[in-house]
Amino acid sequence: MMPLQIDFQQTQMCPESIPFEAATPSIQTMAALAWQQARGLALNFPQAQGLRVCIRFVDPNESRTLNQSYRFRDDATNVLSFTTAMLDEAGCLDLGDLVICADRLVGEAADQGKSVSDHFLHLVLHGILHLIGYDHEIEADALEMESLEVALLTEIGVQDPYEVMVDE
Repeated sequence: MMPLQIDFQQTQMCPESIPFEAATPSIQTMAALAWQQARGLALNFPQAQGLRVCIRFVDPNESRTLNQSYRFRDDATNVLSFTTAMLDEAGCLDLGDLVICADRLVGEAADQGKSVSDHFLHLVLHGILHLIGYDHEIEADALEMESLEVALLTEIGVQDPYEVMVDE
């Protein structure tokens, strides 16, 4: 399996209910499995010996500012992906940065009847898939990406994230 290094930043902004350190082995497994499935980026870097990603926690104001600056959307969002795709001298491919709005993550998990941990893993996987070339702007691409998310999350014991469990 392709090893993944994770650099967690601004962890003081991360609520205690988000088990970012405990989730590391699951994130590493999902990233390795995703890399095996990846098209574009994996083909462009066959010599990569490892992967690296930065996961940064932000508040809603910073999320909104970044979302507005880079996606021209005037609201906070749960996860943003910024691809780097740079191979260092040791053969480690820096995939890029994931910016997670902890408040949105916690609120969405509650609204959707999911555990914060499972929703966190889903958002990280979603972001990693963006970093390695997946997108969901076109319906066929969205179905492919969602299918891969469900399969990879199932591999680590996380329920289908698209089955929302909300009491009405």
